[in-house]
Amino acid sequence: MKLNREKILGFFKKSQSKASVILSDKTKASNTIKDALGKAVSNKGDLEGVWSKLVLLFAVSKDYVNGDYTEIPKRSIIAILGGLVYFLSPIDVIPDFVPVLGFVDDIYILNLVYRQVLKDLEKYKTWKDAQVKFIGNIDGPTAT
Repeated sequence: MKLNREKILGFFKKSQSKASVILSDKTKASNTIKDALGKAVSNKGDLEGVWSKLVLLFAVSKDYVNGDYTEIPKRSIIAILGGLVYFLSPIDVIPDFVPVLGFVDDIYILNLVYRQVLKDLEKYKTWKDAQVKFIGNIDGPTAT
């Protein structure tokens, strides 16, 4: 099956425009992330190839919206949220209800977003790892 990349990218551009609007409302942004996460968990088997990338995209977008991590450029967070908006849409280039093929275009977009923001995600992972270590030091036993 050949993907119509231009059509997919056109849908994605619309998703990024929606993401830009959603991002201005913290509640809408949080709900979008939560809804996309629910859909991802429900379809984890179909998303196996991009699961770890998707988890990272969810984490950075959640931390951004919550105000915990704001070091990512706005264009990157809009691309990530745009990817999640695209993923959430049941009617895109290949509707999600089409057996086996329904998530092919979603996976294409999620991989595209991941590659676009990879450097920002690496910085985020470094920050997140430091947070985990810091919290572990606070909560862990102290040596005397």
